[in-house]
Amino acid sequence: MTSGRVVEHPVSRDPGLAARAQAWLAAAERSVAVPRLAATVMLVRDGAAGPQVYVQRRVASMAFAPSTVVFPGGGVDPVDHALDPATPGLADLAAVMGVAADVAAPFAAAAVREVQEECGVVITVADLRGRAHWVTPEFEPRRYDTWILAAGMPADQEARGTTTESDHSAWVRPGDLLVRHRAGKVRMLPPTVISLEELADFADAAAFLAHRPRVARVVPELVAGADGIPMLRTVLP
Repeated sequence: MTSGRVVEHPVSRDPGLAARAQAWLAAAERSVAVPRLAATVMLVRDGAAGPQVYVQRRVASMAFAPSTVVFPGGGVDPVDHALDPATPGLADLAAVMGVAADVAAPFAAAAVREVQEECGVVITVADLRGRAHWVTPEFEPRRYDTWILAAGMPADQEARGTTTESDHSAWVRPGDLLVRHRAGKVRMLPPTVISLEELADFADAAAFLAHRPRVARVVPELVAGADGIPMLRTVLP
């Protein structure tokens, strides 16, 4: 990807992230971990003042992204590779993702499974919409090749925190959470920030889910900022 909007995020708000970034920039030799396949889901609904999204805060003891606000999701498990490529809705999802149905299948299966495991909500592959494809920067020892998907919250169900990996969960307006992030009150990674900014541009959940964004593989690059503070620079599609 050689063109597109460029965004930069400082890593200084997360002491552990900042330390790893500084060590990487100073290292004479670098080892790059192979990313694990993963999927995450923006579960959305309409609120009184516009669309809302369900988020969770990871517990402080997590090895990756501790105390960080995220969408429900997780790694692709072996069982997820068993999803039939002919599953209803998978071909349409794969078309937005820009991959074949058999490539999209394990990500879709992981998304459906993780939403049920982490917030007790049952969705189907046909409910999923492709939003983005992010890969963890090379300096991180734990890396993920993650598809960000979206789905509407079923009207007859209730989302609740059902995982020990998070200590708080809630429905939020994207703009409200972004304000708190910019004030340093919550910790979020660039994919979450960008996804919330995109959701905030829509008047309702239906319009957001009907939108077909341009999806391309995004890998933030660690660079030294002008003031010496490491920055994550990302070129968006």
